[in-house]
Amino acid sequence: MREYKAVINIISSRVQCLPHCLESLWVNYNSKFNYDVVVYYFDDIYDNEDLRNEITQSTEQNVLFKSVPYKTPSFILEKDLFYNRNEIQYVKSSFPISRKGYLHMCNFTSNMYSYEKSNCKNYDFIITHDDEAGYLKNMDFNPIDSLENEDALFGAYSFGQRLKNGKPHQGHLDTRIGLFNFCRNFLKKYDLSPKSKTLQKILKSNNPEYDFHFLEWADTYVINKQMFNNNNWKNWIKEVNKSGGIYRYRWGDNEIYSLFAHIFLEKIINLNVVNDGYHDQGLFRHLCDLAPGVKNLEL
Repeated sequence: MREYKAVINIISSRVQCLPHCLESLWVNYNSKFNYDVVVYYFDDIYDNEDLRNEITQSTEQNVLFKSVPYKTPSFILEKDLFYNRNEIQYVKSSFPISRKGYLHMCNFTSNMYSYEKSNCKNYDFIITHDDEAGYLKNMDFNPIDSLENEDALFGAYSFGQRLKNGKPHQGHLDTRIGLFNFCRNFLKKYDLSPKSKTLQKILKSNNPEYDFHFLEWADTYVINKQMFNNNNWKNWIKEVNKSGGIYRYRWGDNEIYSLFAHIFLEKIINLNVVNDGYHDQGLFRHLCDLAPGVKNLEL
């Protein structure tokens, strides 16, 4: 068995879900490798030592809890934040200011490698997990091996089109506003042609802004840290942050990582962990559907 210096990152606020998530992770995967698990959180939700012990008591893995700061970029006006865009259907129906913590979560995960108080740089491989996710059966392979065997920097538990009845659903349309134009302008600014043949084809289509939604999108990532140390990533995340799209339009980390992979990477490893029935990214969602927000909605 090959040994790796790897960490499993969870950004969490679902207190009810986390014990089940950690137990499932340990029993069906991490008991073979005992990779460190870091639970990042906002405010003081996991500060209590008794609560931490209660959450981790059913596993033997090394779980580290780290509170991280959050702050809306100062150059974005309050009226321009996603939850104030009442002309967007998703905002009107499902995204009040109380969900501002979700924007901070997307920002954290997109920037996790260099985020304040993050210890991602201490590891060679980073695996992300949602606190509502769990395993349905024992993993009989190590996803990191798949990256190493293919000499790849990025893999995903699921990688495919997200469609409803063959079309992008309203939620995706409403949370990718401006993202295609950002991507196209980025390619032009840095004089790039995307590695992905699918994205190349979309850029030449008659309706690229709509066809853009038919890309394959990644979820739950396995990343070789060399990806973050490359100037391509540094330029990409710099421009993403400069645009303010995460806070203005609720661009998700799924889209941020997926587009980077489509533009720059020769190989994107579809680990098929979800399709093959090993993993359910919302297994414990019924215990706490919407993640609680942050305490300070002014930050």
